[in-house]
Amino acid sequence: MYTSIPKGLTDLTLAIEKGTNAVVTSKYNPFYYHGALPQFYLWVLFISGLLLFAYYIPTIENAYFSENLVNAWTSVNYITNVLPMGAVIRGIHRYAGDAMVLTIVLHALRVWITDRYRQYRWIQWVTGVALLFLVLFIGQTGYYLVWDERSLILTRMTVSALGALPFVGEGLQKWFLNGTAITNLTLSNFLFIHIGLSFSLLFGLWMHYVRMTRPVITPPPAINYMLTAVLLVFVFLYPITSGKMADLNSMPTSFEIDWFFLWPYAMMASMNLGMYWVLILGGAIAFTCVPLPQLYKASHPIESAEVVLNKCTGCSLCSQDCPYSAIEMVPAPAGSRFKLLATVKAYRCSGCGVCVGACAFDAIDLPNLLDTDVKAKIKALAEAK
Repeated sequence: MYTSIPKGLTDLTLAIEKGTNAVVTSKYNPFYYHGALPQFYLWVLFISGLLLFAYYIPTIENAYFSENLVNAWTSVNYITNVLPMGAVIRGIHRYAGDAMVLTIVLHALRVWITDRYRQYRWIQWVTGVALLFLVLFIGQTGYYLVWDERSLILTRMTVSALGALPFVGEGLQKWFLNGTAITNLTLSNFLFIHIGLSFSLLFGLWMHYVRMTRPVITPPPAINYMLTAVLLVFVFLYPITSGKMADLNSMPTSFEIDWFFLWPYAMMASMNLGMYWVLILGGAIAFTCVPLPQLYKASHPIESAEVVLNKCTGCSLCSQDCPYSAIEMVPAPAGSRFKLLATVKAYRCSGCGVCVGACAFDAIDLPNLLDTDVKAKIKALAEAK
């Protein structure tokens, strides 16, 4: 089987998963829910974010009447220091964002290491990369909303970076600021981007799952409880605080960095903006295109399954078990004893052999493989899943 992944790396990953099975059993092995873990944190972000939104005021004016809750900074300060459980909710929101980025990266690594990103899976990879970049941008806008000195620095750095882009830079600056200068409209725009793009993640997830028949989208409750407990540990051990309130007349030059979301700003501060955009855009394109050179059948020929029509009973077991919707049940021709027959969509078939194992009538086959080879492929698939 063609693969660009070092076999030792794949073997090590599977060995770690087997070792985890020995401790917690396969039912509760988090490695088997690596795609569901980010989605759990997404729901946590939605719920905690809506609770924070109820008390957030997206303005920058009247900054020094903090007791009257008249601007973004004072509303965040109220949530953190006055509102019962407000600091906990804010901490959950912050650390759930970090955890979501971490689990997305681990999910991508596991998919890459087990060689599950090419051919018929390229849609999942490309949409997954798009979702990762979208999550990173949404997380960055969350830091603008606090409107402390860090928020001001990040806003000014973003405006400078956008202005360095040829042709579209000036327009993007005006879109980002919702005008030509930082005003109340700027904070309103940040809030709209943060919330609006967050809900667009649901559409991205639908695209991510569209080629999968039974995506695992929810870990078992026990794993959810464990993930929640880990979040709470960080919330109470490392409580979230804000910096000094932003002052448009000041020029703060340093800030605490969250390496999960703000690493692009560390890059921005260490190089000229032209090189920054070359690295960011070039890296994004390269990461997205990882599976594209291997889409062609010439580099990785796949022998699709074939239906033995005189044995097919139309039971639909192969169609139900196919992970990639590659088998469709169609009306049987006139004179057949059965109402339906299976047919294989070759462009979706991975040649994994799951359908062969599902059929009780030897009515579907991988024509160029021996039965022992098919069983070996099914076993490898089950171990890597």
